[in-house]
Amino acid sequence: MKTLQNIGWYSLTFLSFIMVYSFIQGVGLEAMKMGAPEYVAVPIYVLLAGIFTFVTYKWYKTGTVTIEKTALNKYIWLPALVWALVIVAQFFLPNDPSVSQQMAEQLTHNQPLFSFFMVVVFAPLTEELTFRGMLARFVFPQQDNLKQTALFLLASTVIFALVHFPTSPQQFLVYSALGFSMGLAYISKGGLAYSMGLHALNNLISFVMIMML
Repeated sequence: MKTLQNIGWYSLTFLSFIMVYSFIQGVGLEAMKMGAPEYVAVPIYVLLAGIFTFVTYKWYKTGTVTIEKTALNKYIWLPALVWALVIVAQFFLPNDPSVSQQMAEQLTHNQPLFSFFMVVVFAPLTEELTFRGMLARFVFPQQDNLKQTALFLLASTVIFALVHFPTSPQQFLVYSALGFSMGLAYISKGGLAYSMGLHALNNLISFVMIMML
């Protein structure tokens, strides 16, 4: 019964990300479509996204997550290594951008300042809170053995991949690998700083590469 209740609470946090945060993004984007300059739309978006992130983080901190040392989180450098390998591997794969990637590229070219805050700043904060932090907080709070930690990694990896709307096996594998590296970062430190930092670095590199095209 407790497990079902916790899954319900996590579903609520997931829906808040999908609906509330998506609405916040839409407010800024719609304002610019209606002719509002970036210096008006961006502060509005940053304020609303900041409030959402703060409230979600405070909710996350109302619980505790226990993660015991296992073979999966023994080495602090492993998440960064996995992430780096994924980045390198993408250079050898056919160009196959997902729908979300195409939207990010278009937004970056058209509204670079708004895109920077959405992609580089708030995407890592909100996604890591939702797909790692809150998932662990409600569904996997006691990771006291290898099985529990492995299940958490599997769940967070799949959720992260699916939310980015992959339309091919290659896209799913790439997003899964990225999500796996960030999940490893979360369990390695037992907190969000490492995974958020890795996520932000990943998105910053993507942002810079798009701007250089």
